Amino acid sequence: MESPVSAVALAIGPAADQRGSTVHDAVVNVLGSRILAGDYAQGDALPREDDLCAMLGVSRTSVREAVKVLSAKGLVEARRRAGVRVLPRESWRLLDPVVLSWHPAIQDDQELLAGLLEARRIFEPAAAELAARRATGADLAEIERGYQAMVAGIPHDPAGVCQGDLAFHKAVIAASHNVVLSGLVGMLEAALRATFVVTNPLMEAQSRALSAHNAVLDAIRIRDTAGARLAMNRLLDIAADDLHLAP
Repeated sequence: MESPVSAVALAIGPAADQRGSTVHDAVVNVLGSRILAGDYAQGDALPREDDLCAMLGVSRTSVREAVKVLSAKGLVEARRRAGVRVLPRESWRLLDPVVLSWHPAIQDDQELLAGLLEARRIFEPAAAELAARRATGADLAEIERGYQAMVAGIPHDPAGVCQGDLAFHKAVIAASHNVVLSGLVGMLEAALRATFVVTNPLMEAQSRALSAHNAVLDAIRIRDTAGARLAMNRLLDIAADDLHLAP
């Protein structure tokens, strides 16, 4: 008989080893992935506890602990006698990096990608404008470092480009010196990582966006607040185009 871990790993597929090797992590990952994939639709009840144990080859304790995690992330609700039901998508904490990591095909989820880009449009132009007003020399150096990492990564290092791009945007937000925006870095990082998963393999697109990043950096450096906001909006327009989303 297969061990519980190997049975769950087979259910998840090759990503199991990357997402966590423990039984608990594996059960959470497989159920989370199936919910985000629509295998368990919103409003549907999950299989009974005994059935999940049999399907995944794990103990009741593992299933119960997994349900607690999914409940905390807003994906399901457990009620006595009613069982465990999948909540509406509006309740899901989709900007949680862990929840996004469960998504089996984020590049095909146009609704989610559009929502993530809209969230970026709300915060990032404002952050760029504030950064142009408040950035210190150290802040500018961090933004420049992210930009240069992107330059160095094109066209042969997609992972390096992703890290540089992420560092660039995080540095702009940090340079705003707004405590609320700074507190949203984790949320925006999740949004950025999700869109980078789709766009970063396209090195041509990243090359095209490089000048837009440079325009943001230049506007912040010369204290052009309006220009920084416009440049960031232009950068997001390019992202929308790369994702085939309406600007």
